[in-house]
Amino acid sequence: MTGRGRGRRTAGLFAPAAGSRPAVVAGLGNGVAISVLLLAGIAAGNAAAGAWAALGAYVTAFTNKGGPRGPRTRHLLVAAVVNAAMFWVGAGTISLVPLTGVVLAVLVFLASMGSAVHPVLERLGTMPATALLVAAGSTTAGVDMEYATLLVLTGGLWYAAATAVLTPPARLRDVLAHVAQPYRLIGRHLTALAPGSTTPPDAAGDPAHTPRTAQGAARPRSGAGPAPPNITVGTVHPDTTAALRRAEGATRELRGPRGDEHLADLTDSLVRHAATLADLTTALAATGPPPPAVRVPYATLTDAVGRQLSQLADVLTRRRQATDSVEGAPVPGLGRFEAACDRMRAEMPAGAHTYPEMARAGRQRRLLDRITATLAEARSEARTLALLAATPLSAPPARPVRLDRARLREAMTLRSGTFRHALRTTVVSTAVFALVHWTALPHGEWAVLAVLRVMRPQYAVTRERVAQRVIGNVVGGTCAAVLIAAVHEPAALSLILFVVITVGFTLRPVNYAFWVVFGTPLVLLIGDVSHPGSWLDAASRIAMTLVGTAAALVGSRLLWPSWEHPRLDTETAHARHACAAYLDTTLRSLGQAGPRRDTDPGPDVRHARTTAEKALAQAAATSRHAHREPGHDRAALDRAATTVDALTTLNLLVAALATHRTPHTPRIPALAAYTDHAGPALADASSEESPRHADALADALDVMSLHLEELHVRRHEELAAGRTGDTPARAAIREYGPVIELLQAIAAVVDDARARPQRATTAPWP
Repeated sequence: MTGRGRGRRTAGLFAPAAGSRPAVVAGLGNGVAISVLLLAGIAAGNAAAGAWAALGAYVTAFTNKGGPRGPRTRHLLVAAVVNAAMFWVGAGTISLVPLTGVVLAVLVFLASMGSAVHPVLERLGTMPATALLVAAGSTTAGVDMEYATLLVLTGGLWYAAATAVLTPPARLRDVLAHVAQPYRLIGRHLTALAPGSTTPPDAAGDPAHTPRTAQGAARPRSGAGPAPPNITVGTVHPDTTAALRRAEGATRELRGPRGDEHLADLTDSLVRHAATLADLTTALAATGPPPPAVRVPYATLTDAVGRQLSQLADVLTRRRQATDSVEGAPVPGLGRFEAACDRMRAEMPAGAHTYPEMARAGRQRRLLDRITATLAEARSEARTLALLAATPLSAPPARPVRLDRARLREAMTLRSGTFRHALRTTVVSTAVFALVHWTALPHGEWAVLAVLRVMRPQYAVTRERVAQRVIGNVVGGTCAAVLIAAVHEPAALSLILFVVITVGFTLRPVNYAFWVVFGTPLVLLIGDVSHPGSWLDAASRIAMTLVGTAAALVGSRLLWPSWEHPRLDTETAHARHACAAYLDTTLRSLGQAGPRRDTDPGPDVRHARTTAEKALAQAAATSRHAHREPGHDRAALDRAATTVDALTTLNLLVAALATHRTPHTPRIPALAAYTDHAGPALADASSEESPRHADALADALDVMSLHLEELHVRRHEELAAGRTGDTPARAAIREYGPVIELLQAIAAVVDDARARPQRATTAPWP
């Protein structure tokens, strides 16, 4: 791997998580609620007591999984009591190391099984085991552990009460924060379409998420018709799809007990406008770069629309007044772009511009007209919703939680990935616990904590978290060592901790690596406040972290591993079939006569699209994980990644195709034949029928290309005769041209995916 590749991989470890922006505010509240205990300890003249109470709030904060305020507060109270109880157990059983190991094994196993046993265990996670280990590692310092246990309990109860008081009741603005995100992303994408702009990077540099350029038709045979254009869809960031799905999920709750039908109708409409804008932006990207004659006004207009979309998102998130940039003049630059297109059309008969350039400019003009019209509707609705942002939402009724014995029996088998993960984590953490106590390694509990923090069901995810934890511990531990060596006043350390905790919990939702950087000095400095040590303690804890992460990595590879690469062919085949169903459903919708529906493609198309996106996301995640696993077939993974890449492009092209549906679209020659064979050509990539479907697609494209070429010839004759009005030939080119070109690009992608058949296999562990 080159240095540049390693740099990208390391930078990817710190990439912000998608949709983490709204959680940052909650993280800030968590940090303040915990660190204020340190200030209380300073004010009371007992910084050590404040540190122990902050530790209790710290372990309780990690069980805060969100949700309605009432049920969440009850859970946090339970967590505070359980964590304090395990802290007391750890303090009382440390002289009996085997008993401590047994308690630890039980806690880790239950935490790893999680919701398979009971949802409460999933919310508690490994925090009870963490409290046990912290107590076991602190008894050697001569601390009154009964008093410390009471402080830990007090800190946990304080955190539960503080979050209940500080968290405002649910309001419509919480939903609008999710609705605003896709508008912000689409605005960036439109700005990136301007000539000379920088296209936003794809997700984490992952090849499975990098849309590519679809070029050429599927095996052009007769040479009839113009060559299809280069259709670049890489400007559409994959995060937009995820943001739209989160917005849909947030608005869906408004039709339940939390909201009312009026608010649900308003927000649903705004989300539909965002989906329409995303598809229109994809279609605009598919037209390619603007002709030179309109390049400057095109860039001005797309940049202006992008900025207004960002302003709309600001209105929804209360960063801008509802009256700003919502009412007023049309989008700046629209008139200049339309005037440039009109001049280009007037100059075309004199030979100043080519006919394809004029056609492309006209297509871009129509798409931008629709984008600005949709934006105008969205701005009006955003203003209405922004004024209703303070509307309270009632909490949903609490659902009864029961132990599902049938599901538990099904999970307690080696065929269950959850059970294997629980066994693996329990064995590794218990073995590391026994090792550090047998060898009397200082601060050995940190090795066990490292195991609990990094081990995940997938080896690839475990490997990524190992890298994040090692880097974060080295950076954060070094900073903590410097502070421990330089600052000896507990009050000063408490003030530093206030800043570290607040920043750490604020950045925790953004990326786990950021949390480790701040979380490491957080725990080290809390320990130094309660019982001062030397800077060498930080070095010892860094060493223990290296021991624990190494053990976790070895255990993930050797003990009942759950490999992703055996499932890759199956997941890829499933994604191909789901994308084929989406393509088929969209084509059949395209061929149906009826009124034009720009904003609502219909429930069947929406369902097929959502299913395809989920299947493709699963295949992409499996491909990403499989590339980081040992013993895989590199060639097979590359083929699967190429197929996922092609399917990503296909979905974007199909979304763009749906934006061109008109009442006259069904009249395109051979569209029915194309529809009958496109889906099967993709779904049956490895069957003997696939070549027959591919030949039928090529035949249908030949017919379409010949018809489009005849229309172009007729239009050239009309222009030569001075007929510059809206003739039937011009109208047909306007409606048929973009559809046929997209169908050519789709056929090329289908052929690309079909040319790499893969044998479906079944993973040894489902």
